[in-house]
Amino acid sequence: MRIRVPAMVKRHPIRFGLLGLLLTCVVLAACLVARTLPDGPIPTATFPAPSGKTDGPLVIVLPGIHDDMESLRASGIVDSVQDANADATVTLAAASFGYYMDRSLLERLQTEIIDPARATGHADIWMAGASLGGFGTLLYEREHPGALTGLVLMAPFTGRDELAERIAESGGLRQWEPGPEPSVVHPDDVPYEVWRMLKQFAEQPEQAERVWLICGRKDKFHLAAEQIAEVIPASQYLERPGGHKWAVWAPAAGEVFSAIFSESPPPEGQPG
Repeated sequence: MRIRVPAMVKRHPIRFGLLGLLLTCVVLAACLVARTLPDGPIPTATFPAPSGKTDGPLVIVLPGIHDDMESLRASGIVDSVQDANADATVTLAAASFGYYMDRSLLERLQTEIIDPARATGHADIWMAGASLGGFGTLLYEREHPGALTGLVLMAPFTGRDELAERIAESGGLRQWEPGPEPSVVHPDDVPYEVWRMLKQFAEQPEQAERVWLICGRKDKFHLAAEQIAEVIPASQYLERPGGHKWAVWAPAAGEVFSAIFSESPPPEGQPG
């Protein structure tokens, strides 16, 4: 059986070859997105308080983009929190990038984790997010301002580097002028609106006091962290040696939660 090749294809073989390649890439990308999007609840693992207390503080931990439940368990964050307070329960919430892509993250955090926790007696709820999880933590704060007892941001992702650079060039977050707030926020502009919220902390010290920040000196998001640090209490920014990894964040988180639960901040800018 002979397959007839259309005359147009014969005249422009390169053009149609590229078209075929493009269509193949589109199909593969669609398949990849379909596989990335979640099809169920956020995977969680809850570690009860070592003391046996069931209504003590709850710390919800959100992961970085390359984390899964296994790496979260191995990160040391659970021990860091519970060594600081044996009454604390820790829930690891392995919210992958797919939950951000399908925009279900905030609703799922509320209905699958936070509401049930409150129903069982947890009133003191903290959210700690690393990298992408730090962005998720900020998104939750923007959607539910003041609902959490506090936020612990570990080298949070805050959008394109150019945005942090522009804020720094303007003299810092306090001097940056974001312009009028839009009536409708396009998904691509969400990081910009997160920065707008962070700027407001400069005029809302009671809200800024709820925020703790950790970042390594060699972290790729160090510039962004420096801008955020400007609007929170100086003692609540812990800058430590190292880069973008749990080996920096987990020990520093132990210092943060020790300070939170003892109401005694660690030395400013110095390792504990």
